Amino acid sequence: MTHLLPKNKVQATIQRAFSSLVFVNDPDALTRFRGRWSPWLFNTPLHVVHQQAEQVYTFVLTDAETQQELHGFFHLFVQNQQGISPLRASFGSFEVAEVVSHADFSVWLNSIESFAVSHGITSLSIRHYPSCYHPARSSFIKRGLVRHGFQINQSSINHYISVTSQPFETELHASERRRLRKCQLAGFRFEEWVAPDAKQVYQFIAHNRQRLGYSLSFREEQLRLWLTVFPEIFRVFCVKNGEEIASLGLTVRVGKNVLYHFCPADNLTYRQYSPSVLLTKGLYEFSQQEGVTILDLGISVDATGQPKASLARFKRNLGAQECDKWHFERKIGISTKM
Repeated sequence: MTHLLPKNKVQATIQRAFSSLVFVNDPDALTRFRGRWSPWLFNTPLHVVHQQAEQVYTFVLTDAETQQELHGFFHLFVQNQQGISPLRASFGSFEVAEVVSHADFSVWLNSIESFAVSHGITSLSIRHYPSCYHPARSSFIKRGLVRHGFQINQSSINHYISVTSQPFETELHASERRRLRKCQLAGFRFEEWVAPDAKQVYQFIAHNRQRLGYSLSFREEQLRLWLTVFPEIFRVFCVKNGEEIASLGLTVRVGKNVLYHFCPADNLTYRQYSPSVLLTKGLYEFSQQEGVTILDLGISVDATGQPKASLARFKRNLGAQECDKWHFERKIGISTKM
């Protein structure tokens, strides 16, 4: 049953003018507050619902007087007594307004941990969004979590391209320019796959991943759900030679200014052309048209999850920069505060 916990059980001892509320299996509660920013896709109520958790707690930091303003929120999924954020997404973590101080955040974290302990949760695991999405808030959240006793269980290098008014080729390495020119001379073209068939898209990606020794982190049914429920958010783009797909990219509009190039896949028959360079150029120009300022290329790892230097080098050759992506963990009740 979805309900708001009694006020005397959820109000934190937060100084200044904030209160902490907890909603049980009701992520849509966020829509009842006035927020001054749009949540990242994976933290929106609709996406949280489709992560299909048996138990999810939505923590809201609001003004104490009216309890109408949204100053921060956090979705915590519970699985086998473990608190996880996210359950089935690229990231979750906290979203916090700039008016919230380190002291306020610390007290809010205390209230969340106390609630978690009282409900039998034994650990907290938080996967944060790439720091380039919001550098200042990322640093704020990282500092708050570490000071509260969280450990950085994993720190990955994430690559992204800053989308400006300059042409894509401006930051492109000479070797990739040659490959781009090769694709263009061969008559390859970039286009969006309108109304994509989930089965065909999945099979193309899965075949490519299998040949490279990678596994897929999602099923065909999951892809079909994304394309059906979020048709303007999850979009498929291709590079084609005639009617044959040479390269394919599943993209996710994570936020107004961020396009995430998720699960790129090449037809290995065209490997000598490196059609993903033309695909990236097309995505860059699409981003320019859409007002996107960050083209997120993700982390660079091999089939075992270890850093893959050759992939990272390729992304740098595309003009990508580096930022951090953190995974925080904390055992409940164990304090490592400084």
